[in-house]
Amino acid sequence: MDREAEKGWEEVLQALRNDREQLEQEQHEPSDEKLDAAILTGLKLGSKRSVRMKRRRFGLQMLVSAVCIFMLLTAFIRVSPAFAAILRDIPGFSGFVNLIENDTTLRSAINNEFIQPVNKSDSRNGYTLTVSGIMADDQRVVILYTGTGPGVTKNTEIKEYVIQDGDGEKIVGSIAWSHIAERKEGAAMYDTFDIVMGEGHQVPQTIHLEVNLEGQWLIVDIPVDHSRFANLKETIPLNKDFEVGGQRFTLRKAVITPLQISIDVQTDSSNVKKSNSFIKLALVDEKGRRWDTKGGFGMLDDGMTIHFQSNYFEKPKKLYLVADGLLLSERNKKFVINTDIGETLETPESRFQLKSAVSGSLTVSLLNLAEPETGYGYWFFDYGATFRDASGKIYKLLDKDGTQYSWRPTETGSDAEAYYEIPLADYVQPLTFDVYQYPGYVLEPIHIEIK
Repeated sequence: MDREAEKGWEEVLQALRNDREQLEQEQHEPSDEKLDAAILTGLKLGSKRSVRMKRRRFGLQMLVSAVCIFMLLTAFIRVSPAFAAILRDIPGFSGFVNLIENDTTLRSAINNEFIQPVNKSDSRNGYTLTVSGIMADDQRVVILYTGTGPGVTKNTEIKEYVIQDGDGEKIVGSIAWSHIAERKEGAAMYDTFDIVMGEGHQVPQTIHLEVNLEGQWLIVDIPVDHSRFANLKETIPLNKDFEVGGQRFTLRKAVITPLQISIDVQTDSSNVKKSNSFIKLALVDEKGRRWDTKGGFGMLDDGMTIHFQSNYFEKPKKLYLVADGLLLSERNKKFVINTDIGETLETPESRFQLKSAVSGSLTVSLLNLAEPETGYGYWFFDYGATFRDASGKIYKLLDKDGTQYSWRPTETGSDAEAYYEIPLADYVQPLTFDVYQYPGYVLEPIHIEIK
């Protein structure tokens, strides 16, 4: 880094220290409202300052790119010189702001210096993959990476990748990514891989990452420092029974780590109806702060592990599981259709109809959904389910990247459409499908103490 850039860095760091001291003088523990206002102010200041600084010489580009993230963080991070140095060593860290700013867990992790710089790259034929850093705990790993090369812009999306452990074994868990399309063109794309380990599976010592960037495969092996999260886990035995709409459940345990909270829910096998999802499920503390669910492993009707945003670093004194009610449906329902003429012959409710059947593509309309029923991706047919024609011959739904949905608001609520693929065949009409889930709900507040 040249002298002018180094001087600029010192100015930024000193400004951050001054901001921190001012915040600490005003209030030792600011309210959520003040923090939100400060964050918004930081964003606006960062935008304004970065615009001004872009007019300066190219040698300050690194400083320019970092100012925005520091202006964002200055309002709610207790900046230490050591951590400032760590962030400075992570190339292009400001590019990840849009990917993490809406994730309260990741913001809190950065707040508490819970990030591991990696700074490893692979370059081939003009393309470069750089893993800038990771956030990792006992349950979850978030990989921050960038890609550059011919044709690569901020809109570039990685669709082919391989993630394994250091021994070349497939990682057991779920993998998501946080690509945000931008109209603005740029020379680099920023993205994350979000890995949640399956029950009983440990975060590996090394993560082997391969990505296809515009046709070029690139490889980076990522070391994971387990000492950074050793003993940072709180396990709370629960064994608490509760009932919603006549459906019985048991909370088995809660596991709290810096990047995730997991709660094991057991569903009573004697429940008459199928339990699909809790409505507006979240964790709330004694101050009313809320941490929403972000999915989980399994299906609720079979029992599942539900994941939430983490409050590990906030350390609330009290924590409650809350929900507005339960999405549920009757069991053993059929959906009988004639795909030759597009007719629905049997359905759980009249608002669920075959909309179209063209060249093996089925569209099922779910109409007039009430507000509590919206936002959940119903598996109207089970994944990989079978169906039969009138002759009794069995067929299987084709795999089309899982169940796909679209939603649109209406004057009375929302409508949804589910899309499925069936083999092209000479069917004896009609076709009969087993319905796995469909909209239906009961509003009955849930409030259970976790700790």
